[in-house]
Amino acid sequence: MVKMEDLEKKLFDQSWTYKNREKIIKKMQSSQYDVVIIGAGITGAGIAREAAMRNLNVAVVDMQDFSAGTSSRSTKMAHGGLRYIAYGETNLVKSATRERNWMRVQIPHLVRPLPFFLPLIEGSKLKKRDIVGVTKIYDFLSDDKSEFKNYKKSKYYTAEEVYELEPEFNREGLQGGIVYYDTNIDDARLTIEILKEAIINGADSINYCKVFDYIKNNGKIVGIKCQDLEKKAEFEIRATLVINATGIWADDLIKSYPDTIPNPLIRPTRGVHLLYKRENIGNTMANGLYSGVDNRFFFVIPRNKKYTLVGTTDTDYQGDLANPFCDKEDADYLIASVKLYYPNAKLEYENILSTYAGIRPLVMQKGKPETEVSRNHIIFFSNDNLLTITGGKLTEWREMAEDLFEHIEEKKIFTEKKKEKNWSRQPFIISLEKDEWLDILQNSGIHLDEDISDHLYQQYGKGAIHIINLIKEDESLKERIIIENDFIYAEILYVLRYEMSPHLIDVFCRRTEMSLWIHHRRALEAAEIVAKLMQKEYSWDNETKNEEIQRYLDYVKNCVSFIP
Repeated sequence: MVKMEDLEKKLFDQSWTYKNREKIIKKMQSSQYDVVIIGAGITGAGIAREAAMRNLNVAVVDMQDFSAGTSSRSTKMAHGGLRYIAYGETNLVKSATRERNWMRVQIPHLVRPLPFFLPLIEGSKLKKRDIVGVTKIYDFLSDDKSEFKNYKKSKYYTAEEVYELEPEFNREGLQGGIVYYDTNIDDARLTIEILKEAIINGADSINYCKVFDYIKNNGKIVGIKCQDLEKKAEFEIRATLVINATGIWADDLIKSYPDTIPNPLIRPTRGVHLLYKRENIGNTMANGLYSGVDNRFFFVIPRNKKYTLVGTTDTDYQGDLANPFCDKEDADYLIASVKLYYPNAKLEYENILSTYAGIRPLVMQKGKPETEVSRNHIIFFSNDNLLTITGGKLTEWREMAEDLFEHIEEKKIFTEKKKEKNWSRQPFIISLEKDEWLDILQNSGIHLDEDISDHLYQQYGKGAIHIINLIKEDESLKERIIIENDFIYAEILYVLRYEMSPHLIDVFCRRTEMSLWIHHRRALEAAEIVAKLMQKEYSWDNETKNEEIQRYLDYVKNCVSFIP
């Protein structure tokens, strides 16, 4: 058994960085892998972790950045899916809530408990017995015979009590409400940390590597043909098993569908989110609400102490899968939906900090509207031996990986001993308890503003300790990049040195949440500061630096194109 301290050293040995990218590719070319995974969203990252922990030799590639698709564009929750109880999907809810509980215990800095308020409104189709009953079922499913328990049980509040909990909430017709608990996450950061768990257990992974064909032997897939999009060079990776974990792109990789699988397999739906300062809405808790526009369910969710996330929409989508954006219709829908519940909210366009849109890889189900399509995942071997997994919920990434390996075990592809159920519910190397962090910070001799301290802890866990070490070398690195936000210079160096981060847009959109919380009108200012750090670290010339800035600014412009 490898000691935890030895794994932690590997986590911070600076081998998985952009500077070593060509070295990693050369290793991939010369190795024979047990498993190659196409797709480095949370599903692919989870499979890589599971495989590497089983001592399999693993490679992971993605044509974009890690988590650049659905896994960085969710509603930023690890949750069980309360509304799926109404659809009778109790097994899905049980699995997801238990996975949520495990993550909250084992990755406490990153998966944080959050109270959710469900209002009881006069004239609503939902009655008190409905919301009390469904939340009690939710609590029971999460805790029954489970090692890891929910943070707190749900509780009903009268209207008067709700006014104290949510003073800005519309009082007209309010009869009371339930508060239940789920969790708040940074989805992209969670994906990166899962992938890093695989890497410290021996996996290899690169981004910006597009699979354009397969290597075959007797009609069976035994590897992939790739193009390195950074260098425009082609190379091959060989493996016993190739896994398609590309989510919304799954159909692009499948050449031969089994008779039992729909073709096409994926029904892409778009979800859009708006970001505001919390003071512009006035919520204190997360709210689960039904839109007055069309009765669809959406969330108003606090993000840290200062911000609020509003979303999501859920509509069928036929556009560019790699580049979905929020448009005026989406924004107006969400603004009208929130205004019904927070009539004093300042939701004007000029108060929008940012927007983002994501595509869900729902599996085709005929005759169902978008909001009722099951979130269960599907796993199958195609006729040429490609193993595909798609669908599912973000929260169930570990369960999905475990399920996939049950399919692999049935085929007897590898000789490893069968693992017990939930075997991979193990602690994360990066995990750090808040008390530990505060003790380390106090003894470091470095003084940080409380908001910055909380931010570093929540985002990076033990990585925050290495950020402190960078500041010890140069105290100017503890300064904020933009004065009203909590992002600092030192964390940028951390993600450049310990994580594969080739581009400025990767740093803004996925290694950090700067693209969300830095106001879009200050994007150029922030981009120039961060690009200078990257220029020095990566030895960019001025032309490259300027191209990186422009690419990120083009992205921001598309996100807020409807704002005058």
